[in-house]
Amino acid sequence: MGQTDFKIMRYSIAWLTDLHLNFVGLREVEVLCNAIRESGVDSVLITGDIATSDNLCRYLDFLADHLRNQIYFVLGNHDYYGSSIQKIDFEVGGRTMANRNLIWLSRADDLIELTPATCLIGHEGLADGRLGDPTGSQVDLNDYHRIKELIQPTKDLRLAAQNKLGDEAAAWLKSQLAEALKYYRNIIVALHVPPFAEACWHEGKNTDDNYLPHFGCKATGDVLRSAMLAHPDVSMTVYCGHGHSVGYAEILPNLKVFTGGAKYYYPCITGIIELDQISKK
Repeated sequence: MGQTDFKIMRYSIAWLTDLHLNFVGLREVEVLCNAIRESGVDSVLITGDIATSDNLCRYLDFLADHLRNQIYFVLGNHDYYGSSIQKIDFEVGGRTMANRNLIWLSRADDLIELTPATCLIGHEGLADGRLGDPTGSQVDLNDYHRIKELIQPTKDLRLAAQNKLGDEAAAWLKSQLAEALKYYRNIIVALHVPPFAEACWHEGKNTDDNYLPHFGCKATGDVLRSAMLAHPDVSMTVYCGHGHSVGYAEILPNLKVFTGGAKYYYPCITGIIELDQISKK
């Protein structure tokens, strides 16, 4: 029998998370862009906290202009600082319509096919206040003072607002998965906030019940777990950030979560995601 009629090619993605570009100047952003270009990746995935509201769109434009790759992204809580979710979503939606290289996963019209076997979906999935001990937690994040929808007169009203955000993210993922599961054997999910307690990390340990309400999103996790339990023949890999600590969790044999680490003032490539792509010779 002769040589195979197929060859395996690589599709690679530079994964970035929690860049916080508002803490650095354009020179440092150019260094980051050079590193991404030199890596030879096919596309870029950013899992939130790109900057803050006053300069978010400027940095999105800068990245798109200097990379010339397709940039798939979701936003993080810091991206809304100093404004409202409604306002920033409107502004970012306009930016993505004007620049084809910017693809906001929370507003993508279609599933993103990376290879014939693999697709990409995603959402911000901000902390929904349901993990850990929401009523007993005394943690007071800047989110609750700098994001309009989360500035509430009581904890109960703030938790209700967080619950609503989590439910919206879960509904989006559920609708995307309904289509993805028909056509793909591998699904990559991009989120900002970890969807499971096991994927919330701080200095090498899982986050405790006091901080979990603010660093995880139970609603998104419930949707992902349910889908993978119902489809054991499909593999799902989740990429997220938020806590600035590195971690890995295997939730199910076919559901794995990578949580990316980060440091303020040092934006860098979190990792390279490599996918096999089989094509005819």
